[in-house]
Amino acid sequence: MQEPECGFTVTAVDPDADYLGIEIRDYNERFAGSTRIYAGLDNLSRFAGTIEGFPTGHLDSRAYEFGTRDPSFAGGYCSVTLSCLDRAGHVGVEVVLEDDDGRYAPAPAKFSFRTEPAAIDRFVERLRRVEQERSGSAVLVL
Repeated sequence: MQEPECGFTVTAVDPDADYLGIEIRDYNERFAGSTRIYAGLDNLSRFAGTIEGFPTGHLDSRAYEFGTRDPSFAGGYCSVTLSCLDRAGHVGVEVVLEDDDGRYAPAPAKFSFRTEPAAIDRFVERLRRVEQERSGSAVLVL
């Protein structure tokens, strides 16, 4: 199967009794990046709750952060911002990724791509399933 040209993927890679290790990958037509994060056991459902029902209007904007930029903590960082691009309901997704300085040299990345509200609804449903099953992937694409 051919991978879509743009997207945002969250994959459970390291389930533990105290955390859920996730890999976040973002890619657009020209660039790609990823980070590993030690997420809380409920981070995916909290993220899903934050973006659920987006957008409610043309001024709606939602943001969520995974991990921390603090180098004294293990794991990477990711911020995701959804915003309306116009009154027609076109959605922009902006993602900032930073990996754990202990694993790699510092290399922050910032990407953006477009999606649609129906794709966000499917992504929210899949995020909750990944958290519940502690395995699999959730993908947001156009």
